[in-house]
Amino acid sequence: MMILWQTTPIEEVFPVVRLFRYPGPAIMRHSNDLSKTLITFIKRNVRNVFHRVGFDIKHYSYRQKGVWNNPPSTKKHQEISTIATYSPWLNDSDFLETYNQIKEHTLVDIYRCYELWALGKQTSDIDGDILEVGVWRGGTGTILAKAIKNISGKKVFLADTFTGVVKAGNNDTCYKGGEHSDTSINIVKRLLASLSLSNTEILHGIFPEDSHNRINGNISMLHCDVDVYTSCKDIVEWCLPRLSIGSILVFDDYGFSGCEGVTTYCDEFREVKGFRFIYNLNGHAIFIKIES
Repeated sequence: MMILWQTTPIEEVFPVVRLFRYPGPAIMRHSNDLSKTLITFIKRNVRNVFHRVGFDIKHYSYRQKGVWNNPPSTKKHQEISTIATYSPWLNDSDFLETYNQIKEHTLVDIYRCYELWALGKQTSDIDGDILEVGVWRGGTGTILAKAIKNISGKKVFLADTFTGVVKAGNNDTCYKGGEHSDTSINIVKRLLASLSLSNTEILHGIFPEDSHNRINGNISMLHCDVDVYTSCKDIVEWCLPRLSIGSILVFDDYGFSGCEGVTTYCDEFREVKGFRFIYNLNGHAIFIKIES
C-alpha cells in the first residue's frame, strides 16, 4: 500500500535546514553543500522508517495542478475528496469493535475495511468460500472472517507468501518485490485467536502455484491485495472457473498511485463479459459476476 501526500518544503518542517539553505554572513561558505547533505539524510531516513512498516512515500506538487502520473504509466492521478457524510460504520457496533481490534494489523483504512465487512456479509446466499490473497498481518482477513462468522459452512482462505510482494514486473511503477515482508504466519494466527475465529485457513506460499489445491469448492468473494499486475492476473485466472453467479471481486489497490499494475489489470478485466464493474472512490475496484 502506498502513502501519498503533498509534502511541505523541508525547511518549513526543520527550521535548521532553512538556516543552511539560505546562508547569511555568519554561515560558513560551504553551507549549501551541508544543506543538501542534511536534507538528503533526513529524507532517506524518514522514508526508511515508513518502509519498515509497509508504506512508501511519493511526492507530488500542486504546481502541476494536482495531476500526476508515475512513468512509464500514463494513468493520471489527482487527489480525490468527497462531500458525502453518511458513515454507516459508526452505527455498526460489531464492526467498530472488530476494527478497533485489527486496525494495527492492516494498512487499509476504515472506509475500505467497512466495505469488505458489508460485502462479506452479502455472500451468505452465494455458493462458495471467501479467498483473500495478500494478507499481510491479517487485519482485513479477520474483518472478513468475523463478518461471516455466523454463516454456516463458509470459511475464509488467507493466502500470503509472508515474505513480501512477488511477481513485480514491467507493468508496475513502484513495486520491485519484497515489500510488506514485516509479517509472519504466527502474527496472523494470534490475531485470529484473539477474536476466537475458527472459520479460516491460512495458505502459505505464492498463490495459486503453491497452495491452490487446498481449496476444493467455489469462490463467493475474492479480496485481492497483492499490489502488482502479474500476481493479480494469475490469481483471477485461477478463480474464474470457480466463481459462482453473484461472486464479488475486490481489488484493494486499484485507485492508488504507485499501484498502476493493478489498475492496468483491472482496466483490462473490464472487457471480460459477464461482470459488472464499480470504481468506489475509496480506491476499491469491485467486479460482480452476473452471468456464466
